[in-house]
Amino acid sequence: MKLSALMGVLLFAALPATSNYKLNSYGFGSGGVTNSSTATYALEGTAGELSGITGSTANVTTKPGYVETQQANVPKIASIDTSGGQYYNKLHFVLDTQGNPTDATYLVAVSSDGFASDIKYLLPDGTITSTLTLSSYQTYVALGAGAGSLVIGLQPSTTYTFKAKATQGKFSESAFGPTNALQTAAPSITFSLVTSAQSTPPFSIGLGTLSAGTIASSGQTINTAVSTNGVSGANVYIKSQNGGLLSGSTGNIINAISTDLSGASKGFGAQSTSASVGSGGPFNALSPYNGSGNNVGIIDSTIRSLYSSSAPVTNGAGTLALKAKASSIDVAANDYQDVLTFIAAGNF
Repeated sequence: MKLSALMGVLLFAALPATSNYKLNSYGFGSGGVTNSSTATYALEGTAGELSGITGSTANVTTKPGYVETQQANVPKIASIDTSGGQYYNKLHFVLDTQGNPTDATYLVAVSSDGFASDIKYLLPDGTITSTLTLSSYQTYVALGAGAGSLVIGLQPSTTYTFKAKATQGKFSESAFGPTNALQTAAPSITFSLVTSAQSTPPFSIGLGTLSAGTIASSGQTINTAVSTNGVSGANVYIKSQNGGLLSGSTGNIINAISTDLSGASKGFGAQSTSASVGSGGPFNALSPYNGSGNNVGIIDSTIRSLYSSSAPVTNGAGTLALKAKASSIDVAANDYQDVLTFIAAGNF
């Protein structure tokens, strides 16, 4: 009789450890690296085991393997601003490259909900899109370098969160860096109107006694001031109730016209004597109100632009005087008057 026996051997392995130290993984192999590439394709291969466990702290993450250690430095958004509260539809940011090479490119991501569901990427023209393409990867110089860059097309009074990642060469896109967030400003405009003699309404401007053939100028001025963060500035407009100096008792009117009163038989109009700006602007008086001497601009029932700024402006101030000339055929009366309305509008 023959007897046969089967024997099994079970082998167990344990990670080496002490009370103070533990080796999470170990293996055998040369650990060598070999690379091959063509003009459009590259492969990095390894021989041996390259495994391990990611280590991290609150500020640093280290991943195992050759590819991970070849990553670009993780960039961050150094600052975001609204240009002192001026930007309601855009934000300005500055990127911190964290020492990456000059040929590195950066992907800037922007979100209106902290990247919960709204994720968009910055394009070279400053707009943002949810579609990720290679054009979103831009150099530090293209992003304005130390001067920074603008993200446009945003919503007012909305908080936007920014983050960035970097890539340089092959096998080297970093993780996204820390986030930075800021709220866009709200659109704003303020407007004030006083006279040189009155700081509170109702306002009145006197022309004194009108003598035939003599030009009368108002002793007081109408002073307006406007401030706005409107991207295209603001306009101050003027209109008249009567279209001239009307006598209610006689029905006679000295019509408002745009002319040099020196050569006219009669007329009524406004002339800007000064226009200035605290900051921003420029802020200018417009034709026909920007004349000199006795040139005046018409004030009628049409809403006409008096002052204008093409950019955000702070304290765009205008000073306006009134001039009138009566003729010998105008009916004498003591109730010639007009009611002027001033309107300010921001160009958002």
